[in-house]
Amino acid sequence: MKKILATLLCITTVMSLAACNKKTEPTGETTAIVTFESFPKVSGEASATAATVANPASEFVKDKVEKVKLAFEADPEDGGEEEEEETEFHYPELQIKSAYADEINKEVSGAVQKYLKDLEKEDAEHFFATAYIPYLSKDNILSIVFISYEETDMNIYKVYNIDVKTGEKVDNARIAKAAGVTDIRKAAMDALQNWYNNMAIVKVKDYKVVPEDGAKIDEQMKDVEKSFSEKYLNDKMQIGLTGEGKIFFVSQVCTMAGAEFYDWLYDAGGSTLDDEDNPYWVGMRIPEEEDDEGEDGEEGDDEDLPDDPDDEA
Repeated sequence: MKKILATLLCITTVMSLAACNKKTEPTGETTAIVTFESFPKVSGEASATAATVANPASEFVKDKVEKVKLAFEADPEDGGEEEEEETEFHYPELQIKSAYADEINKEVSGAVQKYLKDLEKEDAEHFFATAYIPYLSKDNILSIVFISYEETDMNIYKVYNIDVKTGEKVDNARIAKAAGVTDIRKAAMDALQNWYNNMAIVKVKDYKVVPEDGAKIDEQMKDVEKSFSEKYLNDKMQIGLTGEGKIFFVSQVCTMAGAEFYDWLYDAGGSTLDDEDNPYWVGMRIPEEEDDEGEDGEEGDDEDLPDDPDDEA
């Protein structure tokens, strides 16, 4: 799994179109035959790969895990050896007694079970799994971001907001009021502008791209500006609250990588929240040695990769 690397490459515009937009076609080195083994579900036991920091939301959310082992059979003609890969599907189970909580649990659990069936049916050409981020604000609003991600594609997000006291669904108007936001669209536009500038994809001012060195606005830059359109940023977009009561957003943005639009999760300051450094992020984590080393087990050459702006912050 190279989720972090794929994301970094995409947002810094050095990711190739083939890597970020299309699945890699099977090569002649291995046969697309995968055996599927589902391990027992972990009940009441925190995964070693899950976030371990204290989270107030844990009182209302139980971490459920499906562990899956994939065995890729090599083509005998190539003399290859069988390869194994393990993945985990983390998903939240709300410990709230209400019809809406039951609806969330059913929808999320159903999505995970579908992914597991698809793994077996489609021979799992690529790694993919699920994770989630739970936030509990002082306004008794529990915001859960359920994330589905794959090795070569960008993430899919689903945000659920529920009142932990009443068990009722929390609408966008209440989210905005709790965050002190009077205009959701305007707040989202400001947040997205901050995100572009923080990520150094392009420079944006007044929601317009500012070309460097007098360059002309090209089609990709125009797509960046389309990211600010009401089609993507509006009162009905997916939003929620962090534990500190700050509003966050999910919207489709142009990353300048092949001029494609992908969903991104970011807060009002323009910080990306779907990050394994997020202490409330629950899911598999890439071992550091795999993230930092090359194929030969030696340190990879990162000279061509720009620094992550989040690291500097």
